[in-house]
Amino acid sequence: MKITTHIDEELLKRAKRKTGIISQREILETGLRNLLADVQRKSFVKDFDKFRLDLWLKESRG
Repeated sequence: MKITTHIDEELLKRAKRKTGIISQREILETGLRNLLADVQRKSFVKDFDKFRLDLWLKESRG
């Protein structure tokens, strides 16, 4: 998909410098993938936090 947009030039330069990625397309795709992974991680932590795990050490030894 082709998109025309305005991106902070300094932000793009910093991303290229820090990642070593030269392609603007690859920088944007990597950023989107990382954003989605972060959202998924936060959702997992939020969902996992709802479970109560109540194990005693002596019970786990069987």
